[in-house]
Amino acid sequence: MIPLYRRASARYCEHMVRAALVVSALALAVPAHAGGFGIPEVGVRRTAMGSIIGRPDDPSALYHNPAGLVLQDDWTLYVSAGIALLSTSFELAPWDQSNRFLGTTPGANGYYGAVQPTRALAAIPMLAITGHILPRLYVGAAAFVGNATGAEFSSDAVTRYHLIDGYVIAPQAVLGAAYRVTDQLALGATAGVVDIRVHGERDVFPIVDGADISSIVGTSPKLVLDGSGWAPTWMVGAYGQPLANLTWGAAIIGRVDATLTGPVAITYSQDASIPGDQLVGTQTTQQLLPWTFQAGANVDVSKHVELGGELRYWLYRQLESEHTDVTGIFLVRSLDTTKDYSDSWEVSGGVRVHDLDAAPRLDLMAGLQYDHSPAPPDTITLDQPSFTHVALHSGARYSFGRYRVGASYIQYWYFVPTITDSITSPPTNIRGSGTNHIATVSLEVKL
Repeated sequence: MIPLYRRASARYCEHMVRAALVVSALALAVPAHAGGFGIPEVGVRRTAMGSIIGRPDDPSALYHNPAGLVLQDDWTLYVSAGIALLSTSFELAPWDQSNRFLGTTPGANGYYGAVQPTRALAAIPMLAITGHILPRLYVGAAAFVGNATGAEFSSDAVTRYHLIDGYVIAPQAVLGAAYRVTDQLALGATAGVVDIRVHGERDVFPIVDGADISSIVGTSPKLVLDGSGWAPTWMVGAYGQPLANLTWGAAIIGRVDATLTGPVAITYSQDASIPGDQLVGTQTTQQLLPWTFQAGANVDVSKHVELGGELRYWLYRQLESEHTDVTGIFLVRSLDTTKDYSDSWEVSGGVRVHDLDAAPRLDLMAGLQYDHSPAPPDTITLDQPSFTHVALHSGARYSFGRYRVGASYIQYWYFVPTITDSITSPPTNIRGSGTNHIATVSLEVKL
């Protein structure tokens, strides 16, 4: 017979293994952020020209600068639909005992073979209606998705201990209003709610703090994590026209502190001591969407040519760590994951050619963009990688009768750093390259 204290000790060791496994899993499972949680590529004027804050002349003003509602005299229905298709390739460096568990070895260059996601895309839809209700008062309502991104890697790829499947979806609904204080100045605001939903799936690497626990949990225990939560949102903005050919705009988006709650489950693999055994609990994570400050200006340099530029600044310095509470799993109560983000910023601008004698109803636009990532390379993960990038914008709008249609195309080029000092578990030491192709179409109808 096994002495009681030995059986108790064995149970305690099992609990410690379970606790270590959960901590290791959650440390990488909470989705990271892109540069600015929301994708600013909403509406054809923004996506074609890269400059809308200083002259928000369509109902997507409810997303970029609500004071621009004063530019919509007629009741207008606005529909915008965008899709982003990412093309990325990563090479992953080995880590402690990774060859043994991955069943492969790196090449002569010191990296495993290049891996591409089997799915990597984002949807960027918006539906809005705006109108003029009093001599100086304008209103609007909109529903949009400022962040709906996801990626999937093959379940047998060398990235399976980092990411198999993950997404973030954040639909938002807002009501807005703008008041023309004077002929040269208007003020506006929106208030709304955002519903943030996250999902993550990956294998958990069974080496925790140097201890091999694969004999208990197997070589590829599966983690599945979900979370969701509602939070209020708000924005205030200003729009001015000090000169006939010059306009400016500015807006502040308030900080959002959302609480995301959902199930977390770890399923032991088939080579575990108890195949298919599960650790099931609930996680609650505090999700920060930072203060955002943005401003822009547009100038008509001639009868047919408009130039514009804008700056967006996200106060991500507030995100030093992310806190997660865990219930239902013995010995694990909370976890703090280091982020150490810096502020993120973006500068963009472009040109609009319009009212040409040969095509008076046609707008032609083009622009450039630079976006600086907030994420230090040593904390980057593959579930929502955040990389600095440059972009080229192009597009057109055409008006006929009560309608205006638009189409645009953006291409990003990502600066993927070569990471050699990752602090994630297991390390996300990568090198690679990536581009993003964003196509948008829009329809405006004067009611």
